[in-house]
Amino acid sequence: MTIQPLVSINGRIDGALSPFERGLAYGDGLFETCRLRAGQVPLWPLHRSRLARACERLKIPCDTVWVQACVDALLVQAATSGVSDGTVKIILTRGPGGRGYRLPEQVEPTLCILVYPTTPGAESAEPEAITTYLCHQRLSVSPALAGLKHLNRLEHVLARAEWEGNAYGEGLLLDLDERLVEATVSNVFAVRAGRLVTPVLDRNGVAGVMRELILTRLAPELQLPVSEAPLRLEALAQADEVLVCNSSYGIKAVVALDADDQGLGRYHWPVGPVTRALAQALVPLWAQGVPEADYLAPSAL
Repeated sequence: MTIQPLVSINGRIDGALSPFERGLAYGDGLFETCRLRAGQVPLWPLHRSRLARACERLKIPCDTVWVQACVDALLVQAATSGVSDGTVKIILTRGPGGRGYRLPEQVEPTLCILVYPTTPGAESAEPEAITTYLCHQRLSVSPALAGLKHLNRLEHVLARAEWEGNAYGEGLLLDLDERLVEATVSNVFAVRAGRLVTPVLDRNGVAGVMRELILTRLAPELQLPVSEAPLRLEALAQADEVLVCNSSYGIKAVVALDADDQGLGRYHWPVGPVTRALAQALVPLWAQGVPEADYLAPSAL
């Protein structure tokens, strides 16, 4: 039986959305998908900071004190209902508006928070190994939206529709210039000679929270060289290791890429020492969370 999520809209449990909601009409908003563990969101400072920065770019008012209060209230409700592990999804839109693309004169953002309960699982330092698929869907180039986790995700919906069930653990996405961008719900890192590289997201893609954690904390603490750069499939094929990551599951090792139906064959990689080291370094952070002060951005908050 599927357990229904707990829902809060503008701080009201089981509230309703306006039919004039711009998030529904135009995808005019942003979202965060956060891991809930033992009643806490371990990576919350990163999620909150990213949300505030993204709102600033889209000119959506973001009262982070209000967001924090609404999140806290729903987590209290979740705990009362016996829910301590799962996923917290936060959707912030520009709110209701009239017909047309013009911004409303008075913006009243809508904040929707959902808690999806799951059965808690033990964190493991051994990363899950997955086979991936090279999606036919190509991502458009849009520098104005690059990096943002905005609500316009139809390209990813179409990409995920290319395989059924659990035939693959993820789908890798190229853009219109055949540059590797990301996977359908995660970011990608390649390892070559002990050096980590992830696609630069200046033209498209989502700059994920786990990606940020690897770039700013995990890799530096492990003294692993790490950089952002344009990355093509040929470079990926020459990698020693490949991994994908997101803030829900953490880090997974990519051991194969199926590109047979595009005439590019199959690629294989081992579960390597760099991927294992990153996964091991992540385990205590799931329990302890990231330090609040490390990820506060005063200019955004």
